[in-house]
This record gives sequence, structure tokens and C-alpha cells, in this order.
Amino acid sequence: MIKQLNKGLGIWQILSSNLITDIIGSSGFDLVIFDLEHGLHNPETIQSCLFAAKASSLFTVARVPTHKYQNIVQLIDTGIDAILFPHVETKEQLDLIIDSALLAPYGEKSFSPFVPRFKYKNNPIESPNPSIGVLIESKLGIKNAELILKNSNIDFIYFGAYDLSVELKKPGKIFDPEIVNLLSELIICCKKANKKIMAIYRTNDELKILLDMGINFPIASVDTSQLEVKLREESRNYNSNSN
Repeated sequence: MIKQLNKGLGIWQILSSNLITDIIGSSGFDLVIFDLEHGLHNPETIQSCLFAAKASSLFTVARVPTHKYQNIVQLIDTGIDAILFPHVETKEQLDLIIDSALLAPYGEKSFSPFVPRFKYKNNPIESPNPSIGVLIESKLGIKNAELILKNSNIDFIYFGAYDLSVELKKPGKIFDPEIVNLLSELIICCKKANKKIMAIYRTNDELKILLDMGINFPIASVDTSQLEVKLREESRNYNSNSN
């Protein structure tokens, strides 16, 4: 699972087409995060995208919209590598997450062997549970990070810079010094707890900052944003050359 992936490049996928997943895999990325909170995904589209991801050996993560996502069992049974839970701030929230996402003896998730995760048959595998990640995206979450990271079932953290920027009344300024300082605090906690950490960037300068800070998985923004940037660049090129 993610423990075998020490570092790598990731991207958010909002668009629910398996062609987008195939393009991401063909472009040299190491992981993709399917977004069920702000994106167009559901368990059926995730299943379709997973087939494309596996062809490129992409590590797959699904971000669910809530701690109590009603389709969590279906989502895990697709064979997704990891589940990312949003807005985690307390140990109590974490306990509920573990119960819903992991099989006994760790949690209380129901089990069926006749799903893609188990190759449609009673086929025990070495890691029947997905990796578990939590989004820490508030000052309270960072304050409680050390306690949250003590849970051995947590494999990785995603630093939620955008929600933090809104809380700090600096919407969108995700590399503001105050936010970078909070990220530094979280990185220290992750290193102490031997957990991986992800964070988003938008420019090459921001990527260098994250790598220098010790981020394991820099996330290259979002598929829609990357598409818009490239298309706008082509539009500018055309306009400048056609005048």
C-alpha cells in the first residue's frame, strides 16, 4: 500500500472519465486522487477509472465527502488503494472513520469476497484493507495532529491548504507564510509518527518549496486546472501569432 511508495507525484482527478485517468498514468504520475467531494465521481466511475489506473500502475486514492459517506463499503470494494477522509480534527472522528473503513479486528466494515477487491472470489490477500489518509485542513486539526497521528491505522496525511486559507481569511493564498508555518508544524508531526504527507502546489516555485520542506507526495493541482492552463496558453499563443 502507500507504505511501499516512499515518494512520488500526484494529481487530483475531478473529471470522472477513465480516459483522464489513462492520460494521467501515461504522463508519468505516481498517484491519482479521485475526488468525490468536489468532483463528479461515484463508486461506479471510480471502478471504471481504477481499471485504467492499474494499467499504468497508478496508486489510487479516493477522497470521500464526509466521515459517514454512505457508499464507503462499495467504494472500498472497488479495490481502491486508499481512502482519504476530510476535515479530521479529533480522535473521536478518527475512531468512527476506522470503524467504517476497516475489517475486523481493526474496524467493523462488512465483508464480501465476491467483489473486485478480492477478485470476485474467496481469495485472501495480504492487505485486505485500504490505506487510510486524513485531511487536516483546520487550525484545530493541526493542534491535535500529534494525537491523531498516534493511531497506527493512519498511513498518510493530506495538508488541506485551501480550507486553511479560508479559515485564516486568506482565501486561495495557500503559500502565505502563516500557512507554510502550519505546514511545517504538520511535517514535524508526520516525521515523528513515520507518516507520509501530501500537499498541493500550482507552480514550479511552489513545488520546490514543498520538496525542500520534505513533502513525500506533492500534488500537481487538479485535472481541470491543468487543462484550463494549457488551453489558455494555446489561446494566447494563437492570438499573439495571428495579429
